[in-house]
Amino acid sequence: MKYYIYDLETFPNIFTCVIQNTKSKELRVFELSTRENDLTKFLKTLEWLSKNEKILVGYNNLNFDYAVLQFIYKNAKNYELKELVYQIFLFADGLIKNNIIYKEDKNTLKISQLDLMKIYNFDYKATRVSLKVLEVNMCMDSIEDLDFKIGENIKTEQFGNLIKYNKHDVEATLLFFEHSKEAIEFREDLSLKYNENMLNYSDTKIGKRYFIRNLEEKLGKDICYLNGKPKQTIRNFLDFNKIIFDYINFETVEFQSLLKYLKKQYSNSMNEVFSNISKENLEELGSYCTLNSKNEAQSLHLNYKDFTFYLGTGGLHGSVESKFYDKNEDFLIIDVDVASYYPSIVIQNNLYPEHLGIEFVDIYKEIRDLRFSYKKGTSQNKMLKLALNSTYGDTNNQFSPFYDFKMTLDITINGQLMLCMLAEKLMQIKTVSLIQANTDGLTFRIAKKDKSRYEDISKKWQDFTGLELEEIIYEKLWIRDVNNYIALKENGEAKKIGAYKYNLAWNQNHSSLVVQKAVEAYLIKGIKIEDFIYNHRNKYDFLLNFKATKNIDLVLEKIYSLQKSYMPLPNTIRYFISRNGYPLKKILPALNKDSQQRVIGINVGYKVELCNNIEDFSYEFLDFDYYVKEAYKLIEPFNQKQESLFDF
Repeated sequence: MKYYIYDLETFPNIFTCVIQNTKSKELRVFELSTRENDLTKFLKTLEWLSKNEKILVGYNNLNFDYAVLQFIYKNAKNYELKELVYQIFLFADGLIKNNIIYKEDKNTLKISQLDLMKIYNFDYKATRVSLKVLEVNMCMDSIEDLDFKIGENIKTEQFGNLIKYNKHDVEATLLFFEHSKEAIEFREDLSLKYNENMLNYSDTKIGKRYFIRNLEEKLGKDICYLNGKPKQTIRNFLDFNKIIFDYINFETVEFQSLLKYLKKQYSNSMNEVFSNISKENLEELGSYCTLNSKNEAQSLHLNYKDFTFYLGTGGLHGSVESKFYDKNEDFLIIDVDVASYYPSIVIQNNLYPEHLGIEFVDIYKEIRDLRFSYKKGTSQNKMLKLALNSTYGDTNNQFSPFYDFKMTLDITINGQLMLCMLAEKLMQIKTVSLIQANTDGLTFRIAKKDKSRYEDISKKWQDFTGLELEEIIYEKLWIRDVNNYIALKENGEAKKIGAYKYNLAWNQNHSSLVVQKAVEAYLIKGIKIEDFIYNHRNKYDFLLNFKATKNIDLVLEKIYSLQKSYMPLPNTIRYFISRNGYPLKKILPALNKDSQQRVIGINVGYKVELCNNIEDFSYEFLDFDYYVKEAYKLIEPFNQKQESLFDF
């Protein structure tokens, strides 16, 4: 097997490295300290890994662990053991404190690397996830933390605890590696096919790289970059009259006023166009907007037949709130989405970054058609979808060779207006009640007797725009707002969005998932909230987690004889709401030199018990009422608010 998991720990007086074979699970520990000197064995192991073309797998290893390995190999003969260990610590500490993006040292030993953090794009600030949080989300039995502060000299009797922690991190990395096998195999196939190492590419980077390769093959190597810098189209102002397609048109005065407002915009500030718009600038549209006390529309929107459409540089959105819809003998609940929304708009309307030329569209179409030749869910389909969508996203990325903000608006503004055209037509049917507009589609209720009229409008709209609509019939729909709802499809499958979703991504918060599962069971199967939660026997679904950010301390508050004391906790904790625990608090720094630290409650009104080790979980002391109340909060918006099917 070519993959080996590894992790390092660096302190002023000890260095440890644990390496594990992913297939045989054989594990080796290397220690450099006053107690053990495994330097010779360690260097030989690194040489063997390099010579036999093995791949070391870690988490953030490209920016930390691998840098330290190369430093050790390069400097092993320059210091006595004690000084070497200290120099390793200083080098590692510098990497962390200076937030260095490490570049491989070509002048020393090289070993191939696979960084799981990079594969998932978790090294990016907006999606950053620590290995500790992943341990929680992977439901590991134990969430380990160090017993001592980073950077301090460790007592010899504590060396064993450090190695135990080091082994645990390798165990966690191995588990995440196992979860990532399909993603890794996908990257292996692409690397072999294109003769380019893509093992550490995120999905988005794979998509962009694939598109760029196709452009370069067909239009020349310098089509995207010149002297290492991306080619781009920079615009000082954007003329919306030239952005909006000639065929966009409306029949009602309300939507006509929206179109008129947009067409007159000529600006380099999208805030001016879409936010805090005066009644004077809105002109006729002002009659169909909700204005604040300053006589301004806080955001660009249109009120039409008891529904509000919100427009922006992203996508169309709008929704009823706190409603329940139920299909019956007379009415249908229909959801329509535009298939391959952004790519289809690009292809049907020949959109391209000006500096790349019309050939861009041909390549875009080739990739879209190739994607459709693979089944949904396959790695090929996923990669090609990413190639299309990430290319669109990069038309608004100032560091990308696809950058041309006019193309971004060509897609998003016209996409929103085309959906508005569809909504306007549908809402002329008396029995139609629009429920939701959300980026690439619409959800509405309609009388069965009018379904043929809807189908006629849908066909004409598809023929007119060249876009394809995909239809889903809902049996039931519970909608809190545009971003939070649960729908039951005709095939029995439940679509869960936002607060009602429990199949979460690795970088999302997996706290108390029993709540969402209980709500689904109640709404769809009619199981009482209390019955589901009291009889649920997956311990992990009751656990919550919290990760303290910089300068925040987590504590348990204890009170003895009216005196408060605080028991410090690790930065990442897992816990359950208990009838037998203590209040959980976070301590924030003082706002100024004259004030005190701020103590703020978490899960206020409840007690918690730490459960970083799953053996500490107790059904006996579990406060079931907390989870029941949280579930009722999610269903409360629908109580006594079922939409009447006969209110037209």
